Amino acid sequence: MPSVGAATAYAAPLSVGDYIKVQNGPGDTGGGEFTIVVDATTSFVSFCLQQTEYINFVNDFKVDGISTYAVSDPTARGGDAVLGRDFISEQTAYLYTQFRAGTLAGYNYTGANHAQSADKLQNAFWMFEQEIGMNASNQFVQLANNALSLGWSGIGNVRVMNLSLNGVESQDQLMLVPSREITAVPEPASLILFGTGTTMAAIARRRNRRRSAKNT
Repeated sequence: MPSVGAATAYAAPLSVGDYIKVQNGPGDTGGGEFTIVVDATTSFVSFCLQQTEYINFVNDFKVDGISTYAVSDPTARGGDAVLGRDFISEQTAYLYTQFRAGTLAGYNYTGANHAQSADKLQNAFWMFEQEIGMNASNQFVQLANNALSLGWSGIGNVRVMNLSLNGVESQDQLMLVPSREITAVPEPASLILFGTGTTMAAIARRRNRRRSAKNT
């Protein structure tokens, strides 16, 4: 299990069509922390988004989608009236981003209060996703709302794993994309942009030299 909520660095991203297992972790709410196990070297810590669907710690679950919403939530729990999509909130994205970075203020990643922190954070996710009633005294609710008031916006790299078991929808879980999180190494798209920028800079330098040569 990754320490301090951080993602394990691994070679291959989690993709639609993959199968994962779920391991239980600290917390007594019926939700996270959960450890999502992709393979022998790939795992990360997650939290659930729905109280209306369930998961177990035995079966292999299929990743049907990697999206911005939980699926098949009733309207009373935040789902839209047409497809039951419950889009993740900016507050949820903020909290999970900070959690996975190991920098979520007030979260006890280890020690005796670990489970208590997991319960509070799971409840905050459920509150923001309209799974349970809002409790403004929850420290993570306050933290996320304050972050938005100070300028946090959007959902960044936070996404939802839409899971199923034998074709039946199961509990949706939080994740980050890209799944490969080796922060010291740029992603391929970044490398392409960097290479393009370097090439353009070199062309600009050559052009400047030519202009200078013409003007002398």
